[in-house]
Amino acid sequence: MQTHKQQFLCLKSWAPLRAGASSKTEMTSSLLFGETCTLLNKEDDWFQVRRNEDHYSGWIPALYLEDATPYIDFKWNVVDEIGARMQGKQGDEILLSPGSLIPDAKKLEIFGSIYHYHSGKKLPVKPHEIAQAFLNTPYLWGGRSFWGIDCSGLIQVVGKLLKLSMPRDAHEQATMGIKKMWNQIASGDLVYFSNSDGIVVHVGICMGHGQILHAHGHVRIDTLSAQGIVNAHTGEITHTLCDIRSWQ
Repeated sequence: MQTHKQQFLCLKSWAPLRAGASSKTEMTSSLLFGETCTLLNKEDDWFQVRRNEDHYSGWIPALYLEDATPYIDFKWNVVDEIGARMQGKQGDEILLSPGSLIPDAKKLEIFGSIYHYHSGKKLPVKPHEIAQAFLNTPYLWGGRSFWGIDCSGLIQVVGKLLKLSMPRDAHEQATMGIKKMWNQIASGDLVYFSNSDGIVVHVGICMGHGQILHAHGHVRIDTLSAQGIVNAHTGEITHTLCDIRSWQ
């Protein structure tokens, strides 16, 4: 007899996934509004879950999640706007970062109250232009939103807006798409960078004109050379180039 593991839904703007059942452990990824996960284990007030989109697992406080059963038949759409939000009758709001999910009906019962979707400014459709919307977003290890994002989280969210399923980590993302040579690079291409052992540890998006957008301290634009990323202020090479790839 097959058993079905319990499904949960994030109805907060975003929620952290951690390496262990404690807020003192490292944040490894996160859930955005409307994203679902599968329950794997429980420990006190913490759930160990697996994100359904990329199968990334981690621990999350149970209070961030709602039982997904009432929402199982809903059709969900990706938020592709800046400034979108869910708003309740009392004026309370849940802000939505791009990549969040909303029901087709654009309204939802949340914690006993009806919230309606309010749209924002539509994002462009080209990958490097979508990524530019995140410019100056603070760097946050494990982040995937306007409140904080890391290099591979940025790529995963941009991919989601392009209707492409990208893995969570840069070294896995580097297996996707078609490999390109330096003289073939174009705006929107993914550029990967390695450590001294040749392991991919960083990723950014080519902006054209010898520039790259990436999350390093914050989402920023630096100079891109055949050797790697050149800090726009210091002239120092901060990341060593190892691969260039298309999205698919």
